Amino acid sequence: MRVTLVTETFPPQVNGVSRTLGELARRLGERGDAVQVVYPDYGDRPNRPDAFRVGSFRLPFYREIHVPLPPFGRVHRAIDEFQPDVIHVATEAFLGISALRHASRRSIPIVSSFHTNFDQYSRHYGVGWARSWIWRYLRGFHNRTRETYVPSRTTIDLLEGRGFERLVLWPRGVHCSFFRPDRPGRDRVRAEYGWSPDDVVVSYVSRIAPEKNVDYLADSLAIVAERRPNVRILLVGDGPSRGALEARMGGWARFAGYQTGDDLADHYAAGDVFAFASTTETFGNVVLEAMASGSPVVALREGGVGEIVRDEETGILLDPDAPPDAFARALIRLADRAEIRRRMAEAARAYAESQSWDAIMDALRDRYAQVIEQAHSSREPSPTAP
Repeated sequence: MRVTLVTETFPPQVNGVSRTLGELARRLGERGDAVQVVYPDYGDRPNRPDAFRVGSFRLPFYREIHVPLPPFGRVHRAIDEFQPDVIHVATEAFLGISALRHASRRSIPIVSSFHTNFDQYSRHYGVGWARSWIWRYLRGFHNRTRETYVPSRTTIDLLEGRGFERLVLWPRGVHCSFFRPDRPGRDRVRAEYGWSPDDVVVSYVSRIAPEKNVDYLADSLAIVAERRPNVRILLVGDGPSRGALEARMGGWARFAGYQTGDDLADHYAAGDVFAFASTTETFGNVVLEAMASGSPVVALREGGVGEIVRDEETGILLDPDAPPDAFARALIRLADRAEIRRRMAEAARAYAESQSWDAIMDALRDRYAQVIEQAHSSREPSPTAP
């Protein structure tokens, strides 16, 4: 099978979408498929034989986002030379719509995936007035593809209510041999911050940005710090809100910045309770990674996160309109009650162990094969009557 993956985020970028697509490319390669990845030029040196990088610029107010620069004629020629059996478009902006139109002209089967709730993001960046237009655009984009892969049933229900068609569940997995509570670097990370192995650490791993509801999270953590000054607080990640939060919280919280590889897994393992207040997640990869690392999760019951966390079993879920004080009380409860924390940690780890990346990606590969077969069948001429 020959697969072209078109995306505006891919490793070495650090986010849940890039991690998912990196896992997809890895697994397809392991299955013997040829994979062409079209993505923005991050200034890295890719070791992929079929990587095609597109010139891009960084958004000045959100430096982590690279916007591909048109025209995309070189992209189209690269796709033609690769001769894919199927094209998977993972992002819906200029690069994605260009690939969609090119696939239509060439009659190449094309599928898409829905990763980001731009409707909710718009409220955090002052463009809520454009929500109806955003929905029309996204619906028109995805309904022009043969299938759209969606990470949670909650998001499928949302999209079906908005008129999206041909939606297929494509959940997320985790490498439990990598993300695990007994990481050898756990105590090292704690020691670097001046904490003992027995200190209770509340951690957060994700972008530090408005769409992650970080102001609400900071309000909650401030209450925890005031009522339980011995609880340690660790934030891992970066983003446009980091400066403001670090200025506010720097006296009682530690900011680790972006971490990757073993350092990332060690920072997950250094936590005892995972705090995640985002209400915009279509899935929530970081939540599953925290659970694999042995942390029960305190989160808001919204989007895909509400499907991952089982209330009072693998963590605590609060209503989306719960005040920061209620979120803080949930964190304090787990910090104070070691036995409850331990029981939830074991259940969280057990759930994560049931979520295999390889099985999830193999199921998607089967969907590709069906799409390719259906496309070929529709192009075959009808048999002539005897």
